[in-house]
Amino acid sequence: MTTLCPWCLERLPRSGEPLVHCPRCSKALIGEDGRELRPIDLRYQLLKDAQEAQFSRFLSIGTAVAAGVGLVVPLAHVGAAVLVPLMVVCHLVAVRFFLIRDARRYVGPARRFFSRWITRLSFLWIGSIGYGFSVIPVAGAAIAAVTFAGLTWLVHNYVLWSLERERKRMPLATWERVVLVVLAVATVIILVVVVLMTAVVGWSLAHVLEWAGN
Repeated sequence: MTTLCPWCLERLPRSGEPLVHCPRCSKALIGEDGRELRPIDLRYQLLKDAQEAQFSRFLSIGTAVAAGVGLVVPLAHVGAAVLVPLMVVCHLVAVRFFLIRDARRYVGPARRFFSRWITRLSFLWIGSIGYGFSVIPVAGAAIAAVTFAGLTWLVHNYVLWSLERERKRMPLATWERVVLVVLAVATVIILVVVVLMTAVVGWSLAHVLEWAGN
């Protein structure tokens, strides 16, 4: 049983027996088809319309900002090593809090978990590569703008698709599980390789310094 009333969104009291009406607003908690009503059942169209409107605003403002930052990155020289990861992090945080925050509240825990981690890992891979090209003067600004628009579009459409499946009470798709596993495994492999390379470089440097000292 859902923990929130789909009508007034107030938390329902815990009860051994399934509730038929909300004790606060007195509206039915069971639909005509005999299944429990959920907030998304009553608000799907409003959520979809709000998501579309927010996407348009977010895309127009964010793409311009990404292009502007992309013009600055080549001027930072060594500082670009900090600016590029910062662009990825800022984009991810902005997407989470300004684009998909409301929509995520209306999907189940499993779908929310997959959505969160697929988004994070996609930003790690696609965002890092795309924004990495912003070190190229002038052209890098265009690539940064395209990266912002592309990632934002992907997340937006994935959220709409997830809302639709949640409304229809459909389970997670097989490709969602596969994508998450592939991205997670690839990330772990890269991290292990980086750690090993760092250890080898450190070991080699220590031996070179020891040899030079002798």
